[in-house]
Amino acid sequence: GPPPPVAPTPRRAGCAGGLVHRNSVSRTMAEEHKQRVEGGERDDEPERVDFKPPATWGSDLRVLGAIFNASISGETQQDRLEAFYEKQADVYDLYRHRMLHGRLGMVRAMPAPRGGTWVDLGGGTGSNLQFFGANLNHWGKVVVLDLCPSLLEQARKRVEENGWTEFVDVVLGDATDGSVEGLPAPGTVDVVTFSYALTMIPDWRAAIKNAWSMLKVGGSIAVADFTVHESQWPGMGPLWKWIFAHDTVYLSEEHMPALESVFDTTHKEVGYGGFPFVPPLLKACYYEYVGVKRSEEWPGLPAAA
Repeated sequence: GPPPPVAPTPRRAGCAGGLVHRNSVSRTMAEEHKQRVEGGERDDEPERVDFKPPATWGSDLRVLGAIFNASISGETQQDRLEAFYEKQADVYDLYRHRMLHGRLGMVRAMPAPRGGTWVDLGGGTGSNLQFFGANLNHWGKVVVLDLCPSLLEQARKRVEENGWTEFVDVVLGDATDGSVEGLPAPGTVDVVTFSYALTMIPDWRAAIKNAWSMLKVGGSIAVADFTVHESQWPGMGPLWKWIFAHDTVYLSEEHMPALESVFDTTHKEVGYGGFPFVPPLLKACYYEYVGVKRSEEWPGLPAAA
């Protein structure tokens, strides 16, 4: 039978690790990548490195201005996302890496099979790719999908500047739709990630089901996101839900149980992290989750609470 669930370990956490920020790669990366994939090499998993692009007062003020002055409107979810991110997309990573504390832990915990296929749903600017640095060509195929054109334009620039175009695709589409052109065929993907994305997807249950459908049996889902948790001080859960909802981020205590009902849990941690220019005692709860698809038969999700 499946292994018993892994109990979460609440911990206080901030940004992790030292800085290794690579803006360029070897000119021979494409040739090396092709040789690795065709040769079917199987060695130790690649090193993960932290990604901390340096911010300036100017970039922070632009992001804060865009957040507080944004008019989040539009008929579709894509319209609303674009309205919020269009004026801050090019400096998005300079600010967000200091508040999205679970991303590095998620990337370190997820498997990275050599020559495998990784799909990053809600991948935004493609910054998760930076956690592999010059070792990204360890993967056979990487797909970054997002619904926001402004963020995806930054992802395209990142891929081109790093020489990753041979094996990284940037796809505009909905994370709930497995038929989006550019996505791998169902049942062929090794790893699917949601990095601070599920809380921004209205039909997050459909997104989880889509991820499950993409994965091959034995493939893994990896998620990092904000949440509410029983370890929080009284009243903090409703407060954070109210704060985040202003930016169309909807915290839910249902996400982790839903993931555990569909996948066999291999990693789960709950932590707390702060925000730039916010008093250090005010920390939001987040989680890291990794689970494995064990069967071809869809197990179903719990009914909505």
